[in-house]
Amino acid sequence: MMKILLIGGLWLDGSAWDEVVQQLQARGYEAAPVALPGQGAPPPAATLDDQRAAVLAAVDAAAGSVLVVGHSAASTLAWMAADSRPGKVARVAMIGGFPSADGDAYADFFELADGVMPFPGWEPFDGR
Repeated sequence: MMKILLIGGLWLDGSAWDEVVQQLQARGYEAAPVALPGQGAPPPAATLDDQRAAVLAAVDAAAGSVLVVGHSAASTLAWMAADSRPGKVARVAMIGGFPSADGDAYADFFELADGVMPFPGWEPFDGR
């Protein structure tokens, strides 16, 4: 059975997947969140390359092929994993997101402050 790697979107650490991991494991799947630098894993300020490296390390560490799940902006990271490891990533699932096009910014829809994209609060996501 292939391992399921779960990547949280902006501002989410691996604990966002706790209930999902429990549900998947209860159904016999091997599932694990990927700790992203800058989102709960060191360093606290991370680049896209740092996050990509963390995802690829998780893919490479898995026995056999993997399903990579990207949530929101992390859909880009999931797609990067598939592009970088076509022999290891059997499937990609994108939840509430889509990969950035070649040459487009990873996530340029929020302001940067001192090189970091701080959480803007819930208002931009409210949809009103």
